[in-house]
Amino acid sequence: MLAGLFISACDRSDVAAPPPGPRIVSTVPAATLNLVQIGAVDSLVGVSKFDTLFLPESKQNLPIVGDYENLNYERLMSLRPSVLVIQTSEPRMPARLKDLASKRRFEIVNIRLEAVGDLWNVVQTLGCISGREAGADAAIARAQRELVEIVEQYKDQPKPRVVYIVFSESLMIVGGETILDEMITMAGGENVGAQVGNGWPVINMEALVKLNPDVLLIGKPDEPPQRSNDPRLATWQRMNIPAVRNKRVFLVTDGGIHVASLQLPQQVRMLADMIHKKAPSSDPASRGEQ
Repeated sequence: MLAGLFISACDRSDVAAPPPGPRIVSTVPAATLNLVQIGAVDSLVGVSKFDTLFLPESKQNLPIVGDYENLNYERLMSLRPSVLVIQTSEPRMPARLKDLASKRRFEIVNIRLEAVGDLWNVVQTLGCISGREAGADAAIARAQRELVEIVEQYKDQPKPRVVYIVFSESLMIVGGETILDEMITMAGGENVGAQVGNGWPVINMEALVKLNPDVLLIGKPDEPPQRSNDPRLATWQRMNIPAVRNKRVFLVTDGGIHVASLQLPQQVRMLADMIHKKAPSSDPASRGEQ
């Protein structure tokens, strides 16, 4: 579900109207990536400092307005946006930003991305604000069809117990009611991290052993792919859990898995390959890269 849009209702003659066509500033990497994926990259006029990774080469020099917590208001206003995309809780939205949106006549689209259903809503909204409604609808339908196929493929197979460690330094795991929780389920696994709690619980090694995972996934976003006798697995391979005994401890090195986008089916297939005993490959396609 999307939070409300803030649209100016006043008609100020002292503020110049923005140039025609959508002029979107995105401070949310997932929104930026999805705009690229629905063919709306040309509507982007500014991004956050985290977004350049998702931009094509021709757009690498887009102005950076900071991030959702630290906006460069002067630069933002110089871009004369028609829409600003953010992701924050309603109480944390700065009053100054609301005031500027009213005075300068641009919309604030505050997105939510906590579940797979939220992703479809966000993509539809991005299609609307960029004039790419048809492309967004087609991309959503395609992704949903692919996800149904994956679920059908694994629905009658055993459901391995999975623990996904998002940050190994703090032992933060994937809990319940998150997109990654849903992805593990669609990939034919049982996310036993959900037994600890919802969101992103932090556990200790003793709790990890008690969860008794058949598959242990270790998040190492944007690091080199896993290789034979990988030293990054040394700590985990000393644990007395089924995942170690059955050699089903995998590094998840595709950073895109933590960014909710229309690449969701590829990401779920990657998880399914790991969950169902297929070792990760150095082939980019196996990591959901395009």
